[in-house]
Amino acid sequence: MPPKKSKDRPEPKVEVPDGDPAAGRDVFDANCSACHAFEGDAKSSSAPPLGGVFGRKAGTTAFPYSKAMKGSGVTWSHKHLFKYIENPSKYIPGARMAFAGLASEKERADLIAYIDS
Repeated sequence: MPPKKSKDRPEPKVEVPDGDPAAGRDVFDANCSACHAFEGDAKSSSAPPLGGVFGRKAGTTAFPYSKAMKGSGVTWSHKHLFKYIENPSKYIPGARMAFAGLASEKERADLIAYIDS
């Protein structure tokens, strides 16, 4: 029997610029903090916590994720998050995050630097 194909989604071919965590906090406060936190009860929150997100498989906390997110094959990295937050519904069709995205590469890089700080 042939080996099972991996469902892991490969890293996108993108370079993530260096970001400024202080500027990223402003981006987080303006765009993310209404729903996301870094800690807390994932079951009762409106969005999954972002603490420890890098290296975590998408859809694996106690938060009630969509089937699309659970089956995305994404393990969160700077590159995946950089592409995802540009246009979430395009990167993972069927995911339920109600956010249009951030077009600015600088804002995305700053946000990633903040989340990773």
